Amino acid sequence: MKVELKIEAPGVQVYAYEINEEAKNLLQENANNDFPISGMEIVEEHATVTLISNGIAARDNGCKYTVSINGEEKPFYPALFEWFETEDFENPDCIKDTIEMSSWPDTVDPEDYVWIPHGESLFKHTPGSEDPIPEGHAVIFEIIPYSSGTLHTSFEVDDDFKLTDLKIITDDPDMNDYDLAWLYYCDVFGSVLDQNEDKPFDEDTIRAVDYKGERYDFNLDFQGGSGWYEAHEKGEDGWYPSFLVNGWLDEN
Repeated sequence: MKVELKIEAPGVQVYAYEINEEAKNLLQENANNDFPISGMEIVEEHATVTLISNGIAARDNGCKYTVSINGEEKPFYPALFEWFETEDFENPDCIKDTIEMSSWPDTVDPEDYVWIPHGESLFKHTPGSEDPIPEGHAVIFEIIPYSSGTLHTSFEVDDDFKLTDLKIITDDPDMNDYDLAWLYYCDVFGSVLDQNEDKPFDEDTIRAVDYKGERYDFNLDFQGGSGWYEAHEKGEDGWYPSFLVNGWLDEN
């Protein structure tokens, strides 16, 4: 039996491109020669690329949630689930408390909920690597707001499948020992959020869904929106915005 989940909303997709000093030298040489090619072409060829965020948040405001089960489509309702043991997801009292605390109408069928686990890193995602980014490297964030986006994923399920078997995996911005995550959430995120306060975009963004211990990542399709780049370099004293690298990306 096949299940497909769709989440529709505006948002902001963010990629990070990490480049070393050799690539920075190529960017500078390209700029000095009046940009025979786009600086971002050099970046894309030499960078380590990380998807930082798909930009759609795990909340009800402004999002449309749809599930198709064997071709039959209906809405589903994400709800924040406080848990300590795996057994909590089958505990009627925990389920009752979660539904009562959710913002969804009382008329929602309890079988149509999907859980957003809260309080355990098992269902969290941190972008980037735990290995520190070397001094002298630069990270260029590509930030693309979009007016209409759809997250989607599909997978096979058992005959006894129910929506409450699913757990949404969200991004975790609190891993300060992850260089890339720290740089984004502590330095870049605030300005992105300020420009998108009216969109379903915050730190609690949807990354994947778990079904019986298997993870299925969402893919994003979107329309509209033109983005911008923000470059940061790592020096002896840590990270700093790099207007120099930013200027090497394109003649404009």
